[in-house]
Amino acid sequence: MIASLARTNTLSSLLPYLVGIGLLLWLFSTNSQAQIRSLEQQTFLDAVEFIKSGDRLQVAKLKAQLQDHPLYPQLLYQDTLENFDRTPDLAIRQYIERYQHLALANSLHKHWLNYLGQQERWDLLIKYPQTDLSLLEQCYFTRAQLEYQSIDIESLQKVWLKQLKLPSACQPIEDQLISLGELPGWLIWQKIDQAMQRDQLSVAQSLMPYLSRTDQQALNHWIDYYRNPQKLILQLPNQASAFINRKIFLQALERLANSQPEAAIKLLVLHQQRYRIHPDEQHKIQRIISLRYAYRNAPEARTHLNSLHQTSGDKDTLRWQAQIALRQSDWPHLLTTIDLMPEDEQNQPKWRYWTARALDKQQAPDAAKSIYQSLAQQRHYYGFLAADQLGQNYQLHHTQPSSQLSLKQLHQKYPALALIRDLLSINWSINAHREWQHLIRHAEVQDIQAIAQVANEWQEHNFAIRALAQAKQWDQLELRFPTPYKEPVMQNASKNNIEAAWIYSIMRRESAYQTHARSSAGAVGLMQLMPGTAQYVGKKLGYSRQQYRNLLDAQSNIELGSAYLAYLLARYNGHLVMATAAYNAGPKRVDHWIKGHHNLAADQWVDSIPFSETRKYVKAIMEYKVVFETLLDQPTQKLQTLMPPIHSPGDHQALLD
Repeated sequence: MIASLARTNTLSSLLPYLVGIGLLLWLFSTNSQAQIRSLEQQTFLDAVEFIKSGDRLQVAKLKAQLQDHPLYPQLLYQDTLENFDRTPDLAIRQYIERYQHLALANSLHKHWLNYLGQQERWDLLIKYPQTDLSLLEQCYFTRAQLEYQSIDIESLQKVWLKQLKLPSACQPIEDQLISLGELPGWLIWQKIDQAMQRDQLSVAQSLMPYLSRTDQQALNHWIDYYRNPQKLILQLPNQASAFINRKIFLQALERLANSQPEAAIKLLVLHQQRYRIHPDEQHKIQRIISLRYAYRNAPEARTHLNSLHQTSGDKDTLRWQAQIALRQSDWPHLLTTIDLMPEDEQNQPKWRYWTARALDKQQAPDAAKSIYQSLAQQRHYYGFLAADQLGQNYQLHHTQPSSQLSLKQLHQKYPALALIRDLLSINWSINAHREWQHLIRHAEVQDIQAIAQVANEWQEHNFAIRALAQAKQWDQLELRFPTPYKEPVMQNASKNNIEAAWIYSIMRRESAYQTHARSSAGAVGLMQLMPGTAQYVGKKLGYSRQQYRNLLDAQSNIELGSAYLAYLLARYNGHLVMATAAYNAGPKRVDHWIKGHHNLAADQWVDSIPFSETRKYVKAIMEYKVVFETLLDQPTQKLQTLMPPIHSPGDHQALLD
């Protein structure tokens, strides 16, 4: 009885404490960033809701409470956006002047100009400077000039012609030109031509009502050949206008060259005189054909590229020609091709490295060694490869973060930091990103490192990376290559028998540590997994549905991404380069790219990958891996040991099949 009473009293005394702990746990669980809002932050959010509901009394009350808080400029901005109709022009100008250090000022300026345009307040609009205008704002200013100033017909025509897709605000400009009889057929066809060349068929079709019936038929004919370029093989364009026939033929032939290069070559030869194809137009079509063959790894590619360079060449075709020489180990041809490149291209680390490799193969080791020694002093993929050729250690040039400003001084100099911090705390991420971009564009270069350090302490690593890139401060490795989520990374590296440095390299390249990153293709999270891939891997490994669907959760994303890396590594018999390429481009493409290769050096294969994105990706991952091994205090593996020769897939058996 006494013991029971004692337990009851103890529980009673602990109840407030337990309730408090429960409340804290609930707050953490309901906030994705595990942050508790301050009273002022909650006041701001309440004020925003009152602004939306139109409760002006409450808005005024809460604004007074926040007037000394970093979120106050954001609150004024939100209030003004909702109440342009009751905001004097002077108040807008004062806001822009007072908060010119914030992205908010620029944003409010643009919103205000658009509002004045919508309200046709030309008297106010015309007073603002006409700089950095969007198309919509340019249309409004042109209309203001029509109302308050003189503007010549040629200027109106330039505005109408400048942009293909005109917003409704530009319609009065078009109407004015029509009413004055200053929208002639040649100008309409000029815009149609621009639209067709930019693949904007809907824009060309929108101009149809301004054409005669004969011209409408010609445009329909053009669109038909655009959509079905293979029609050229059986039937040539036959319109009243020789000009239009020529336009149709040339564009259809260019499009045909991408899908059926053989047929395009024949048509070009047959009808070169008929359509009076100029040398530059012929070169353009031949270039398309040559690059298409090169992209397909077709045997004809080399012949066509060589033929193209007998007349003229450009950077793209020379690069492809060099890639073919690399793939075929044709070292004399590679040296000749590099020598044709512009000097700035030749001096890039990539082509300096391949010049050295080719010289080495051509029995010129001293010349090759001189280039290798220069490259080996640099921290990048080719610098590491060059160091391997010389048997030297890698040079990382790591600089420790340092700043002449204290944290207090930094916040005083850049008050936007406090606003960004609060915006992040209330999960207004888009607004925070805008302010960060504005801050690093206008900050003094010598302060960027300290600003990046602040972002790093906030665990907003992508902010720090972006700031240092903006300032080209490449040697701050700890800030540029942080190692968050260390526990799940190390655990999954061990579980899947892969390297933590590889996982970090993928994560750094894919999302720059943004847990909520989403790509246009649908990839999600830290390691940018496609949902279908995550589901496949998750099911094979027996994960719960929640695990493979919750890709915005860092733990789940790292777990699934690491498992997929292990699968790819097994699929390619432990070949890190091929597995990395497959993570970016997909295993089917990589299987195609390695088909037919027997004992091809891995560095040659990497630089002959058809996809430029994948070429850059693989090289970046190999470079990052070296850096992360150093930062994780792990032994640095030489790239030459990670890049054995490339062989055809043969009978590769997928781990999870």
